[in-house]
Amino acid sequence: MPRFTRESIPLTGREIRKAARAAVSALEENNLNCCLFGSAACAIYGMERDPNDVDIVVLSDKNPEDIKDIIEAYDDKFSLVPSANPANTYRVLWYSLPGRRTCKVDILVPGLLSIPRVPVRRIVYQDPFPDIPVLPLLPLLLLKLRGWTDHREDHRQYMRDKVPVDEEDIDELLSLAVEEYEVHLRSEKWLPGWFVQEAKERIQEYVEEFPESSELWNEVGFVV
Repeated sequence: MPRFTRESIPLTGREIRKAARAAVSALEENNLNCCLFGSAACAIYGMERDPNDVDIVVLSDKNPEDIKDIIEAYDDKFSLVPSANPANTYRVLWYSLPGRRTCKVDILVPGLLSIPRVPVRRIVYQDPFPDIPVLPLLPLLLLKLRGWTDHREDHRQYMRDKVPVDEEDIDELLSLAVEEYEVHLRSEKWLPGWFVQEAKERIQEYVEEFPESSELWNEVGFVV
């Protein structure tokens, strides 16, 4: 299956959403609740940068590899391809788009990468894309922050190269959270205590790096 990188032929927002809708439809038809997170969800909230792929958290205890099998079996536009790294045992899920284009769809479940279990009633359907479920904005922002700290500490240079983009995304999401959505921690009491505590530690690290962000973090309920 051909693979196109952002550097060669960037996917458009429309293509990303098409892949997301197809994956969501496959999951919902198999009675699996889900929501987007990562950059695809950020774009739906208004972040300007176009995402590279689709990240979906499936609210299930199933193994992500089994969930990929379900999606591939439901829709023949999905294909599973072995990881480019032979050391990896997982397979990569790709969605075929018109013009021999492809979009990668990553499947995760709660517990991986500090993803909290989201109550179904808390899933957001955000205009102007009310048919695409997304993670609430505050945990979405805090998971972006998790990505920033992970990339800073990674021994691989290509992962550390993601840090400047992470910082731009966090700054934009933080501004959106305060100025457009009036997000506050007190409205997200469902968030697990461990998740909030981890977030506080990462926010402190971020503020040490970018002191000017402290006021906005205070606005969303994290006193720093």
